[in-house]
Amino acid sequence: RMKLGKVLVLLLIVATPFLFASESESAGPKPVTLRMMSWQNPATTEAVEEINNRFMEKYPHITVEFTISPSDVYNDQERPARVQAEDVDIWADQGFAFKVQEYHTGVELAQQYQFIEAGLVEPLDGNAFMDRYEAGAVKSAMTYNGKIYGVCVGSVVFSGVFYNKTLFAELGIEVPRTYDALLDVCETIKASGVAPFTAAGGAGWPIGMMIHSFIGPNYGDSQAFEKELWTGGAGWANPKILKAYERYQNLLLNYYEEGFQSLDYNPHIGRFVNGYAAMLPDGVWQATAIANTIADSSSNIEFGYMPFPTGDTAADNAAYWGKFDLMWQVHAMSENKEEAILWLDFFSEKENYQYFIEKVGWIPTQPDAQVTDPVIKEILAMPIKEAFERVHVNREGQGQYAGAPADRMAPMGEVETAAELLQLAKADWDAVA
Repeated sequence: RMKLGKVLVLLLIVATPFLFASESESAGPKPVTLRMMSWQNPATTEAVEEINNRFMEKYPHITVEFTISPSDVYNDQERPARVQAEDVDIWADQGFAFKVQEYHTGVELAQQYQFIEAGLVEPLDGNAFMDRYEAGAVKSAMTYNGKIYGVCVGSVVFSGVFYNKTLFAELGIEVPRTYDALLDVCETIKASGVAPFTAAGGAGWPIGMMIHSFIGPNYGDSQAFEKELWTGGAGWANPKILKAYERYQNLLLNYYEEGFQSLDYNPHIGRFVNGYAAMLPDGVWQATAIANTIADSSSNIEFGYMPFPTGDTAADNAAYWGKFDLMWQVHAMSENKEEAILWLDFFSEKENYQYFIEKVGWIPTQPDAQVTDPVIKEILAMPIKEAFERVHVNREGQGQYAGAPADRMAPMGEVETAAELLQLAKADWDAVA
């Protein structure tokens, strides 16, 4: 009996690890919660949520927790706080810009570069899915100091204007190609009882963004103006820049709908869709949301997208100004890096990427992706240039007006005239030279 008991005990000891291994294997991989964050945009949010659902169906042990917030809150508060607190695995930024040139001295590095310098962003070199993206885009938008730190999934233009084709046809209006022609169009629309323009003034940043639709056509090369600013040239005192700001302020004061200063971003497109305003200066990323809003409403307008004709000649206005848009980045301190990179690989698969790019209506960064959106096809028929917004680098310790923020001049802000704003900008800029 003693011998038999010892044999049974030994058998139990030997078998126990295999029993536990079997249970562990049958339980499957350990559950993981992948934390993602981005700014709010209806089309982008819907597309990412669909891809997340596909991903979770394929990898049921991974739950994707996707949070969004308004752009200004996201950029100024949510992203810096959560990245620095190591409270996110994947986050959205924009393709690399604000690149330091040899004439930049005493610069304040952009936040996206500060994160890299602090060791918070995981390099993505060596991942096979990066080969699916166009080499030029990888170099320009995803690479910093020789390493790849993100997956930039598309580029956009934001110097254009959505316009109500139906109303234009009813009023016998042709698409304007010069600033003078635009003023004539505005007067015709205004006389019909419709506001020429609307915009999300309540958010602030859309008004500031659109000044680059004026700087580009009236000055020209963004890098040339940046160099002029940094090397002691006329800069904000340049007459071409003054003309750009004065033309923008003229439209804001005389042709934007009353009360636009209080409109929130995204809901503002309803003002355009429902015929309260004939034109909406905004980024092309809103095309899908506009189309969806029309489909969900009683509106039956047709709309198009045109370059904002802010220069003197048609040739001045024969280009769009834009940027590389959303770029996914992985936290270097994440405990879920393997799953985060797996998600990037899944997102980059041909079927998923094609779905995304069609849903958001952007210019693809994967060369094999098909462009089906008619608005994007029209845009690609014209040159696309890098906007000054994505070129300009701040000086360390600069004052509040140093970047000449257009949303600080009337009727948006406290500065009465364009000339006064540029005087304040030059003073703040030169103060830290």
